[in-house]
Order: sequence, then structure tokens, then C-alpha cells
Amino acid sequence: MVLGVDVGGTKVAVAAVDGVSVRDSIQRPTVLGSTAALLDGLEEAVRLLVGRVGQPTAIGVGVPSQIEYSTGTVETSVNIPLTGVPLRAELGRRFGLPVVVDNDANCAALAEAHILGEDDLVMLTLGTGVGGGVVIGGMTFRGAHGLGAELGHFTLNADGPPCPGNCPNRGCVEAYCSGQALERDATEMAADRPDSRLAGCMGADGRVSGHELVGAAEAGDPDAVLIFENFARMLGIALAGYVNVFEPDRVAIGGGLSRASGLFLDRAMQEAQARALPALWRRTTIALAEGGAQAGVIGAAVLAAQELASDTARSETPATERAE
Repeated sequence: MVLGVDVGGTKVAVAAVDGVSVRDSIQRPTVLGSTAALLDGLEEAVRLLVGRVGQPTAIGVGVPSQIEYSTGTVETSVNIPLTGVPLRAELGRRFGLPVVVDNDANCAALAEAHILGEDDLVMLTLGTGVGGGVVIGGMTFRGAHGLGAELGHFTLNADGPPCPGNCPNRGCVEAYCSGQALERDATEMAADRPDSRLAGCMGADGRVSGHELVGAAEAGDPDAVLIFENFARMLGIALAGYVNVFEPDRVAIGGGLSRASGLFLDRAMQEAQARALPALWRRTTIALAEGGAQAGVIGAAVLAAQELASDTARSETPATERAE
């Protein structure tokens, strides 16, 4: 039994996981006042669950941050105060157990792959920003130093709009296919068309929210439908690129925006099919993610189990074989 921990901007979820099945779990609000307070709150949540389920063999942690995987150090973290924290070492010291730390989208992709039994999978998470993860041969692909597979910052248009996230790029996937991008486009269109339905959706902050935009599109408002048409086209271009580069068996679409998939997914797949290499496209399935709300904790736990098994295998290999 291993524990999976999913640290988000509003809540910390901890689960006892056996394989890909959650045995027990708890949630606590994320304490954002300081690094120390955040770590203390995370420790409290873990110890509460340990008191219910017993001592685990390892702990996996997913955080919405860039992680140097070999050391478990947080390189950058926008919404939670962890930048520069050697998180794996700190949590290992607190719990006296093997701890692994990875990006939360990587954890979600790993969960999706193992829940579905897919060895080669790309997952794209569409929310306020755009994240994602790549699984190759059942293992997470991270690049040379563990910071790779930033799928949301793959360039679609070198002269496109600035990325709304913590990224110096222009015209990347996040600049077109995120919740922030949708709100930007809806607000700009509302300002240009003061008599439109979208203009009437503007809030006190002078912006059109994603919720209002989705409602307008579902009601058939032509301006809102046009915004989602462009969103779908750019998403399809991105999907074709991922299929051509990684040739996965499956591309999973998750994140909060996936709940509005009826407004864009069919059109995105149509665009992707027109652009992807045909031999690769016909071998790839594109579908909504199935891991659900517990994907983060399941993926973190699967990662911990993988690392534990790898460490065990290395320790059981004779030194002469390791040298060879």
C-alpha cells in the first residue's frame, strides 16, 4: 500500500492506493500563507490518513509545479509557495519513508495510462492553463532533467498572442486553448460588439467569465460559437502535432474545460485528422480522460510504487551485473 498526494491551489488530497484502486482518502484545504504552513498542513493530512490505514511503503506527491525529478526539487511554482523547495528531501525527512515528487499533470497522465492499461499515452489537461503528460512504455517521459513534456507551451503560431501563463512564449497551446485564453477572446469580442449577448455577460470586473461564455455557446450565440470554433481548430492543430511526434495509442483530454467538450472536441478531431500523418492517426484513439477527480492521487501513488519496485530491483542486482 502506497499513499498518493495531490497538492492543488485550493485543496490537498491524500489517498491510500492499492494498484489503481483508492482504499481510503481525505481532503484538506491548502494552506497558502507560507511554505512552512503549506508543508505543515500537508504533513497533517498525511498523518491523519496514516492513522486510519496504517504505515505505507512509500509516498508519491504531485504538485502544480516544474520539478527537477532526480532531486525532487521544485524549480518554479506559480500558485503555491514551493519555489526552490527540495520537496522530496523535506517530506522524506518528515515521514521517514521513500518519497517521490512529480508534476501533477504527469501524475494524472500516469494514472490514466494505468487505469486504461495503455502503455503509450498523451494526456492534455485543459483548464485555467494547459498542462499535460506523456507516458511511454508505461513510464512517464520527462526529458533529460525531469522538466520536460510541457505540452501547453508547444508553439502553434510564432506571432500569436502572448501566453497568459508563466511563460515567455507567444502563440503556444495555452495562448489559444486555455480557460484564460477563452476569457480573453470573449472579453475582447464583447468590447468590440457592445450590443451583443457577450457584452451583456460582462461582470463587474469588465470581463466575460468562462462560465458565461460556455452558457452563451450552448445557447447558440454566434459570437460564442465562433470563439469555440477557433479554440477547437487550434486544439486540433496541437493534437495533430502530438500524434505526429509521440505516436501514442491514446490521447486523453482532461481538465475542467473537458466538461464542455461538446462545444469543441468533434471539430478539434476533424482538424487533427486533416493534419496528422494518416498512418499515425488511424492508430491513435482520442477520447475524454476517464481517471476522474482521483487521477492525481492515483497517479502519484502509481509513481511511488514504480520507483519502489525500481529501487528494489536495483538493490537485488549483483554489483558485477550493475557494473556491466
